[in-house]
Amino acid sequence: MLFLAMLTSALDIKIVIRAHSKRLKKSKIRVILGDHDASTSGEVPSMMRAISAIIRHKKFDTETYNHDIALLKLRKPVQFNKQIRPICLPSSASVELAGMNATVVGWGRLSEGGHLPSVVHEVEVPILSLSQCRAMRYRASRITQYMLCAGSGSRDSCQGDSGGPLLIHRGDKYQIAGIVSWGVGCGRPGYPGVYTRVAKYLNWLKFNLDESCLCT
Repeated sequence: MLFLAMLTSALDIKIVIRAHSKRLKKSKIRVILGDHDASTSGEVPSMMRAISAIIRHKKFDTETYNHDIALLKLRKPVQFNKQIRPICLPSSASVELAGMNATVVGWGRLSEGGHLPSVVHEVEVPILSLSQCRAMRYRASRITQYMLCAGSGSRDSCQGDSGGPLLIHRGDKYQIAGIVSWGVGCGRPGYPGVYTRVAKYLNWLKFNLDESCLCT
């Protein structure tokens, strides 16, 4: 199950995900909002929505994973409540994130090759600069300006977290800094998680989102 980061308002909901979920068809996708424990149905009121459109970035590269971002448009509106709140876009493309701690959230494996939990988990990870990431064990040219690296030691996203959000807490809001994209294993030394750098796509996101629905 993917944790999908919500960006907009109750009027015209769109969900931001990775683009490399290419085999997914909109008729097969259901988005569950407000869920915490996937093994129960009565714990917290959640809602399910079908998809009316998938908007993939036209420059997505299946070899490099550049531009690994897409939007899902929900078929019906969603009313926000205590369990379902929007995640805001970055306020600016020029804000320096390196050295900040962020939170990655999802239902992915708790360790490499481990089991999938029924309850959503989160882990705090440090964000690396582009030069720091290129100095790791990845081939330097593999890490592009459209990517962001985060993680240290055992603190990392894992299989099943792909498409999920990397969040930064700012005041009373959360902003989405990255989308879980790719990596080598989970929590391996020298291989931090690699995320789509959302700030690089503000113009693309705003072009594809209704201005009245933006949360920044």
